[in-house]
Amino acid sequence: MSNTFEERAFEIFKNHCSNEEDNDYASNLIKALIDIISESKEQTMQGLTRNIKQSAEYIVEKSQTSGFLGSRTNLFLKSTASIFQHYINKGLQYYGGDNMEELKQNLKKVGKELLDIASQSKDKIRINALEFLQNGITILIFGHSTVVADSLIFGANKGIKFSCIVCETRPKCEGYLMYKKLTNHNIPCKFICDSALGTAVEEADLVLVGAEAVVENGGIINRIGTYTAALCAKSLKKQFYVLAESFKFARMFPLSQKDLPDSVKNSQDFDVVGDTFGLKKENINVLNPVCDYTPPNLITLLFTDVGIFTPSAVSDELIQIFNN
Repeated sequence: MSNTFEERAFEIFKNHCSNEEDNDYASNLIKALIDIISESKEQTMQGLTRNIKQSAEYIVEKSQTSGFLGSRTNLFLKSTASIFQHYINKGLQYYGGDNMEELKQNLKKVGKELLDIASQSKDKIRINALEFLQNGITILIFGHSTVVADSLIFGANKGIKFSCIVCETRPKCEGYLMYKKLTNHNIPCKFICDSALGTAVEEADLVLVGAEAVVENGGIINRIGTYTAALCAKSLKKQFYVLAESFKFARMFPLSQKDLPDSVKNSQDFDVVGDTFGLKKENINVLNPVCDYTPPNLITLLFTDVGIFTPSAVSDELIQIFNN
C-alpha cells in the first residue's frame, strides 16, 4: 500500500472526528476502516486485508505522533484496531461470496456490527453506573473521561443528588474540562490540585476514573496519577471504580510501571515553571510519564458496556471477545 493511501486513511479518520463536538475516536476509527474497505482497489482478499491492517496501524501511530489525540494516548485505538481486525477475520471465515465486491460488502457489514456495539457502549455504561450513584455521596474524579462525565450527568438528570471533587490532573490539567462539564449541568463540584489528593480521598465516598486500556489481569492503564489515587483509596478503605468501554480491553499483561509501552513512559510536553526560580527549562531533567498502571488488587469494580466485573473476571471476558 502506498504512503499516499495510508495518508488518505488518516485523513478519513480526521474527517470523521471533525464532524463531532465530543470525539468518539474509537467509533471514528471503525468508520474510517469501513471507508477504507470501500475505497480499496485491491483485487485479492489478501490485498484487501493488508490494506485494512496497514491503514489501522498507520492511523493508530500517526494519531499519537502528530498530537492529534491531544492529551489522550493511542492505547485505546490499538485495542479497537485489534478487535476490528478480529471481526474482519471472523467475517472472512464465513464468507461465501464469488467476487471482491461481495467480499467488501460482507466485511463492511461485519465492521458496522462492531460500530453499533461501540456506538451503544456509553449508553449501556450510563445504565450500569446507576448501580453506585446514590443520593448524598461524594465522588472523587481523577482525569477527564467522556464516559465518566456522561454517566454522572445522566445520573444527575435522573434526579440523583451527589457532589464531586475534581482533581486538576497535571500535566495536561484535564480536570478543568471535567469540572466545566459537570458544573454546566449543575452538579456541585470542588476543584483541587493533585497534591491534595490524599486529603480529598478521605472526604470522598468513592474514587471514579476512566481508562485508556483495561489489561488482561484486570488492571488499567490511565492518566498519570491514577495509580496514586488508587493507592490512597485502598489505604483509606474507599471504593475505586473504573468506567470503560469493552473495546478498551487490551491484550497486554503489565506487571509493573516498567512494563508499559515506551510511548506512555515519558513525554517532553510538560510546562516547567523553573524560570520562576532562576532555572532554565532546557537544564531541567524532567521525568514526565503520560500514564501509569493500576494493578487489579487496587480496583473494586469495572463498569463496562458488557457488564459489571471484578478485576479477576476481565480475563474471561477478554477471551470471550476474541473467541466469539
